[in-house]
Amino acid sequence: MLDYKALTSLHAVLKFQSFDKAAQFLNLTQSAVSQNIKRLEQECGRPLLIRARPVVATPLGEQLLAHFNKVTMLEEGLKEAIQGNQATQPISIAVNNDALATWFTEVVSQFSATDSTKLHIKAADQNQTRALLQTGQVVACLSQIGTPVAGGGSVFLGYMNYELVATPGFIEEYLKGDLSAESILQSPALIYDEHDELWTRYQDECLKTKADLRNSHWYPSSHGFVELVMGGTVCALIPSVQIKEKIKSKKLVSLLPNKRLALPLYWHWYKLNSPVLDRLTKVVITVTRDVL
Repeated sequence: MLDYKALTSLHAVLKFQSFDKAAQFLNLTQSAVSQNIKRLEQECGRPLLIRARPVVATPLGEQLLAHFNKVTMLEEGLKEAIQGNQATQPISIAVNNDALATWFTEVVSQFSATDSTKLHIKAADQNQTRALLQTGQVVACLSQIGTPVAGGGSVFLGYMNYELVATPGFIEEYLKGDLSAESILQSPALIYDEHDELWTRYQDECLKTKADLRNSHWYPSSHGFVELVMGGTVCALIPSVQIKEKIKSKKLVSLLPNKRLALPLYWHWYKLNSPVLDRLTKVVITVTRDVL
C-alpha cells in the first residue's frame, strides 16, 4: 500500500516547485514535507526528485505523480457519485499560450459558471503539453498531437489558423511595398521562444523554403506579439481570431492572405470516470465549435 500522505507531499513540491510553498499549502513544516518524501524514497528504494532548480521528478517520481493524480480524480468522482457534492480538489491542465490569449478564457468562464472546481492551468507550447500529461503533471491538455496517451482519450477540436501580419507602416519602411516571400523573410520577424516551431513550419509548409530564424526577435508573450506588431517594428504569425478586428479596420495587413498555417488542436484527458473532467471536456468542445 502506497503512503498517500507522502505522495501528497511529493505532488505539492512538484506543483509549487518549492518545499517551503508545499509546506504552506499542506499546513505542514518544511521538515515534515522533506521527511515524507525521504520516507517514500526509502520505501521505493530509489530517488523520486532531482533537488535542483527547477525541482524535477525522476522517471519513478513521474509514475507516482501520474498515479496520485489519477487516484485523486477517481476518489473525487466517487465522492460526487455518493454524496452529490462537486469535486473540491483543483484539477491541473496544460494549455498553449495562444489559446490562453484568445478563446480559452471563455472555457474558464463557462466552466466556472456552473462548477466550483478550480482549474490550475500550466502554460506550455502546444507540442509540449502532451508530455506534461504523459508524465502525470496534468490530467488534461490541449495538444497539436492527436494520438491519445495510455489510459486517455482525445478529440479533434478544429484548426487554429495563423496568418502573417504587419502594419501599413512596416510594409512601407521594411518591405518598400514588396510583399513577396523573399522580401518578407529578410525583414524583422518575431517568434515566442526556442520552443516555438510555428515560424519554421510556416516557412516549410506555406512558403516552401528552408527555414531561417536569423531575423527573428524572441518575445514570450502572446499578447506582447500583437503589441509589438502594432508598433510597426516586426511582422509575425498571429492567430486569425486574435486580430480579426484589426485586419478589418486596416490597422494590420495580412501579408500573404492565401498562405495561412492551420494548426490542428486536440483535447486530451485521462479516462477516469470523472464527472468534473467530463464537464470540462464538454465545455471545451462547445466553445471550440464556435471559434475553431
